[in-house]
Amino acid sequence: RPRRLGPLALRPAPAPAPESARWRSGERRGSRRHRARRRSMASMMQAQNQIRRTNSQLGRQLGRDYAPVPGGSAYDGDGGHAVGPANDCEGCLSIVWGQPILTGMLVFVPIGFAAHITDMAPPFVFGFNFLAIIPLAWLIGKSTEDVAASLGQTFGGLLNATFGNVVEMLICIAGIRNNEIVVVQCTLLGSILSNLLLVLGTAFLVGGMFVPTQRYSQQGAATQCSLMAMTVFAIGLPTLYANILSQDDEFQRMVEVSRWSSVFLLFTYCAYLYFQLGTHRCLFEGEDADDEEEPPDLTPCTAAILLGIATVVTSFSTDFLIHAIKGTVSSWDVSQEFIGIILLPIIGNAAEHYTAITVAARDKMDLSLGVAAGSSCQMGLLVTPFTVLVGWAYGTEMTLDFHSFQLAVLLLAVFLATNILSNGESNWLEGLMLLVTYFILALIYFFEGSGEGSSLATLA
Repeated sequence: RPRRLGPLALRPAPAPAPESARWRSGERRGSRRHRARRRSMASMMQAQNQIRRTNSQLGRQLGRDYAPVPGGSAYDGDGGHAVGPANDCEGCLSIVWGQPILTGMLVFVPIGFAAHITDMAPPFVFGFNFLAIIPLAWLIGKSTEDVAASLGQTFGGLLNATFGNVVEMLICIAGIRNNEIVVVQCTLLGSILSNLLLVLGTAFLVGGMFVPTQRYSQQGAATQCSLMAMTVFAIGLPTLYANILSQDDEFQRMVEVSRWSSVFLLFTYCAYLYFQLGTHRCLFEGEDADDEEEPPDLTPCTAAILLGIATVVTSFSTDFLIHAIKGTVSSWDVSQEFIGIILLPIIGNAAEHYTAITVAARDKMDLSLGVAAGSSCQMGLLVTPFTVLVGWAYGTEMTLDFHSFQLAVLLLAVFLATNILSNGESNWLEGLMLLVTYFILALIYFFEGSGEGSSLATLA
């Protein structure tokens, strides 16, 4: 009898895949790898823009629900993408109701002006203007976002890069005008440390409470760490140069070295922007482009006017704040370094940092890391050399000569952050380590004292 064959024996052998199918399969795998590479290289400006969009969305989710106004809907007739509010009045109401706490803090702006004009005690002038700058920084960020939305990707990215740290720039300019060089240097250092240790540590800690192990782009983190290493190199060499050769003539040469080094740092930052927005733009276009864009709340003209007004008002508030530092140091019996490294960095990007921590709780670590580490890179490669050049313009010896203790703190902070970010994963314990490091640093500067002989920012 003929042997009965099973179903597998009757099934013909699969034909080899044609070359075109194999090519398409390889193309899909390459496309996936390319998309992953593009996603991993999300730029700091793109992260900041997305953070502001998420901030606006979170504010609206926490606010009231409004019925659509006839003829004034924020969406097109086909139910497609949002196109923005019907007019600027509706947009202003959306901004106010979206962030009620920051809107309420705007009351400290006239109070801070009145405190300075009426010659109140320096601690009150400092405190009122300190609280006033926080909502002003939020308005600058919001108006910058709305203006950039109408300029396209390239010019919008340049605008975000310019005004992303405008509050820190205004604080440093006010410090140079009032000859508070120690406060300016401590503010620059403190902004880098607060982003690397406080903001990043809180994001890891809060995110780890919701997701045990969070993942982010290892390649993007390595890029940020490399830029921070370059910052340490640029600050470290003039500091070591001044400490080893402490003669007066060598100090004057160090001033020249700092100024021309700042020119090269700014050139490097401009080259990085051109790399990011020009020649290699495809590497920085994340996959979130297909998501629904958050529409701007204001028209470009109104947003530009708001940006100008907020910037001018912030310049006055920062000048009042810097002018009251000496009296505040004497009254509170704290050091200038504590104010510059711990307190002043809080006001620059408080709203943005809060949202970075919020999105970390939603397991969007690439966005959170792009703001925390990206802002540190902007402070090191943009704001620091910009401040040195402003001091050059004012005839002030503002240099890259930081104290050796401050250089050691910056070096150890970058080293710790680089080790933690090296594996592309985070958990709550790593966030706790960063926070404990920052708190120890804050204790050192808090108990430093206000006497000249106890200053950690004065060369012996």
